[in-house]
Amino acid sequence: PISKFIEKRGGGIHHVAIRVSDINEALTRHKIAGARLIDEEARNGAHGMKIAFIHPKSSGGVLLELCQPS
Repeated sequence: PISKFIEKRGGGIHHVAIRVSDINEALTRHKIAGARLIDEEARNGAHGMKIAFIHPKSSGGVLLELCQPS
């Protein structure tokens, strides 16, 4: 996905990661607020983190990654 982004848009920021203490609570809050979720449930990410993405259309054009350390 990142190579596709670079081909389409050139260099720059792909996404912003936000560390959260409770990813399920964060997903619920975003969903209640009407955000478009890419991931309805957290999944396993790098370094044992639980991750989930918020669609850029719901966050000012920036892809957001929620990250909960294990």
